[in-house]
Amino acid sequence: MSLPEFLASLGKTELKPGGTYATGALIRLLELRGGDHALVCGPNAGSTALFVSMTTQATTEALVREESEKVTENDPSLKRRSTARIGKAEALPFPDGHFHAAMVEASLSYMHPLQQAAALKELHRVLKPGGRIGIHELCWRQPPTPELEQALQSLWRGPVAPMVVRGWWDRLEDAGFHELQNELAVVSYFTRKGLQADEEAEVTAQIFHSAFEDADKLARFSAAYREFTDNRRYYGVIIARGVK
Repeated sequence: MSLPEFLASLGKTELKPGGTYATGALIRLLELRGGDHALVCGPNAGSTALFVSMTTQATTEALVREESEKVTENDPSLKRRSTARIGKAEALPFPDGHFHAAMVEASLSYMHPLQQAAALKELHRVLKPGGRIGIHELCWRQPPTPELEQALQSLWRGPVAPMVVRGWWDRLEDAGFHELQNELAVVSYFTRKGLQADEEAEVTAQIFHSAFEDADKLARFSAAYREFTDNRRYYGVIIARGVK
């Protein structure tokens, strides 16, 4: 299983690399407001979409993988504000020019480069002219060494393709976006502040308990902690916005 899936198996609930801080920063960067209709993609997209609707007054649609992720499906009052559709970012189940904004978290950096390009083209297609895209993705703070790239691949055990900031800008511009801006944040999976902000104390205790009860789990958790801590000058999170 990939690193986020492994952390989820330990009980971690916030699986986006920049945690709740990066999600909040992205919402602010997109300047969502009442009257906007926004697409939300990423882990727990249904819950994130509902949060976006409740805090910005925008209506939202979440892109989810299965029926169980449709968190508003059985609540008509919530469903008027936020709905969900099953699909993939590379083939979005929405018509052209459907959204004012698209919010994409922890998705593109877990794709192969060709998939990244296809997904961004699809996101460009479903946005209205002048629509905004916002991404919250894993990135390199500086160009990695070949050894560091290999270490990440070995640790992640699944598709992972972060880029330096210029690489993300190039990818967005190639898809047709302009007026780009971004900020960087820390990877919060293993930081004390990140765990405090992203998880309740009982959940954090359960994560550590789950890791300690199995030698293989503890070895993998410890290796990931050391990798992201020792090389924090390289690992980061990009929070970026572009306009169609």
